[in-house]
Amino acid sequence: MIHEMKEEFLKLPLQNYILTFDDGLYTQYKFRNELLKINTPKIFFISTNIVALEDTQQNSDCVSCTDAHDRFFSVGDVSNYMNWEQIRSLYNSPQCFIGGHGHNHLQLRKNTLMVEKIRMYLSDTVNMINTFELQLGSVPDRFCFPYNYADELYMRILQGNGISKFYSKKRIPVEWL
Repeated sequence: MIHEMKEEFLKLPLQNYILTFDDGLYTQYKFRNELLKINTPKIFFISTNIVALEDTQQNSDCVSCTDAHDRFFSVGDVSNYMNWEQIRSLYNSPQCFIGGHGHNHLQLRKNTLMVEKIRMYLSDTVNMINTFELQLGSVPDRFCFPYNYADELYMRILQGNGISKFYSKKRIPVEWL
């Protein structure tokens, strides 16, 4: 699992792994040419509401995902994220896959009321799916839970909308009976 992509990561034996990238940070796209040379699957998990606009001046510095999220959630700064043209470019590249990471990168607390969870999960799922259909023409079959907080209810809602592969901590597939 890679959040902030750094040049020194390219010195690692990345070809021995399925590479997963969270949050759609611009630095992941910045190193796309080097990443595309690595003969292994690469999955980019995108939060569809946290995407740079086409005319955004993107920040090519390595900013932590925490700092990028803080800037987005506090002032709406999307300069640390990919735009849809870049995401489509990855989507159309060999051995690259786009996965969902929610629409709003939800962070729910364990004490969130069930009715509130259901409302938030349904709304987030519908918005994510509609945005993927609009931007990519299809809905990804993969989903990585934001903040690695796997939730069976959320998974069931996503399954009902065609998503079949789920990831959480350490990118081990999540399955419930």
